[in-house]
Amino acid sequence: MNLNLRCTLVTLSLIIVSAGARSQALDQLGVKKGVRMSGSINASTTLYNANGIESRRDPMAWYLNGNININMFGYDMPFSFSYSNQGQNYSQPFNQFRFAPSYKWARAYFGTTSMTFSNYTLAGHMFNGVGVELSPDKWRVSAMYGTLLKAVPFDVAKPESYSRAAFERKGYGLKIGYEDNGNAYGISFFRAKDDASSIPYIPDDATITPRENVAVAFNVRQSIAKRVFVDVEYSVSALNRDVRSEKDAFDSSRGTSNFLNHFLSPTPSTRYFDAIQAGLGYTGSFYTIQLRYERVAPDYVTLGAYNVVNDMRNITVAPTLQLLGGKISLAGNVGVQTNNLDHSKTSDARRWVVNANAGVVPNEHWAFNGGYSNFSNYTRVRPQVDPYFNNPLDTLDFYQVNNTYNGMVMYRTGTKDRQHAITFNTSYQYASDRSSAEDADPQLSKFFTSNVSYSYNLQPQSLSMSGGVNYYKNTASGLNTTFMGPSVNVNKQFFEKTFRAGFNSAYNVTQATTTVENATVKTNSTLFNAGLNFNYSPKPKQSEGAEGGEGTKKFFNKQSHNIGATIMWMIRGAAASQPGYNELTSTINYTYSF
Repeated sequence: MNLNLRCTLVTLSLIIVSAGARSQALDQLGVKKGVRMSGSINASTTLYNANGIESRRDPMAWYLNGNININMFGYDMPFSFSYSNQGQNYSQPFNQFRFAPSYKWARAYFGTTSMTFSNYTLAGHMFNGVGVELSPDKWRVSAMYGTLLKAVPFDVAKPESYSRAAFERKGYGLKIGYEDNGNAYGISFFRAKDDASSIPYIPDDATITPRENVAVAFNVRQSIAKRVFVDVEYSVSALNRDVRSEKDAFDSSRGTSNFLNHFLSPTPSTRYFDAIQAGLGYTGSFYTIQLRYERVAPDYVTLGAYNVVNDMRNITVAPTLQLLGGKISLAGNVGVQTNNLDHSKTSDARRWVVNANAGVVPNEHWAFNGGYSNFSNYTRVRPQVDPYFNNPLDTLDFYQVNNTYNGMVMYRTGTKDRQHAITFNTSYQYASDRSSAEDADPQLSKFFTSNVSYSYNLQPQSLSMSGGVNYYKNTASGLNTTFMGPSVNVNKQFFEKTFRAGFNSAYNVTQATTTVENATVKTNSTLFNAGLNFNYSPKPKQSEGAEGGEGTKKFFNKQSHNIGATIMWMIRGAAASQPGYNELTSTINYTYSF
């Protein structure tokens, strides 16, 4: 990390913390609250066995995780961890710990955690290091430093290592904001860099390179009038695709004047991107309407996010409406999305989005919900210019339309002790693909799904039962598939609701008809699932810790134990050339809460 920036972060944090300490009298630090601990620790073991096929998972796996919070004189110090023998199957850390102490407006993070500054700088990426969030009065300050990726070397004996290899990546960031009466202003900064020497051997045909990234975001939310608000966020990201490249004193893409050069040395492989999202909204007494605009440059990348959808521009209008005191709610969304913003691709795509939803709850017995969505894609393909081949195809227009209808009807009746409910859900979707070529036929795909279920709840006996029938049908070019079958679920509590037993089962029949070169092939397959689950939770006891004086609390409030077991059995019937098989999965779980 740049030494000057690191000193700035530490100094800023100390100033804010010390300012808060001076304003907080020592006799109000919560000494009378004493020391308390709460949380839970969970341990589980899963056993697996398969007959008829190769095992699809390890025969035995165990997991240990916990969440512990120590409240010391008013300071919260939560600590969490997870550990498993499955960690060796992951290229990045699976076994983790997290410690996040807090007091009033200050919180710190130690261990494996994640933070979010904005959608286009640091956006939920896990890191192993330290972080802080401060919110004194109207100010908001966040900072982090840590390892985003650990080094994963190549192994020539394992071809899969080529897709798992990674350089060690460290990063740091800072976000400062100010909020007042719904208005907000902020700036965030994030920088990450790979260590090129963290992998001892790099094959010649390897595709990964050590990268460096700097991303900055500015955001404003401002109320223009009593019911009108506007929000804008603008982000800039600079990506050095290979830090091993020779440094370029003159940045050919931006010239010699570029403030990001203070944090990243440009090379011939350095690229710059920007993104903007803005919204304008009006809130009425029983309705709202928003207009939103979002544009993300092609190839936009930030190493602080796992994935950023780029090369797209969205314009949407979203109204909502509440009628009859909330008994009727209406919502809609209309928008258009386009790509190929820099016209570098050989095709353009335009996607129209229209969806509407209505909900009606006339009384306590009935509820209705319905919706419609229409997703349209329009693509215009332009051929590559080939001086040695005269392509007679000038353009190709390609349309794709997805229409979805869905509905739900629910009827509930009964008394406080006996309750009945009947629910019907259905949806219908069809998609069509059509080319502009005259001899091209539209490719249709239709999908219909429905479910009818009945539930019965007997409160005095702590008994609940439900059953239903599912039906799905998919029709596509050359393939028709029908899937249907019943399901049942029963749960019962015993011994003053300390012991719970449950049973669930489902049986499904799948019929598929395939047409290939005027030949029709029909296949049938069956799938049976059954499961038993047991759970014992004795009533928690008040801890026997010594009572202090007036106003003090015990170290532990309540302690409880929970023991559970689950057995799942699946039988897949033979179909065509595929033999039948079955799998048995058992899990034992123990949880201690305090």
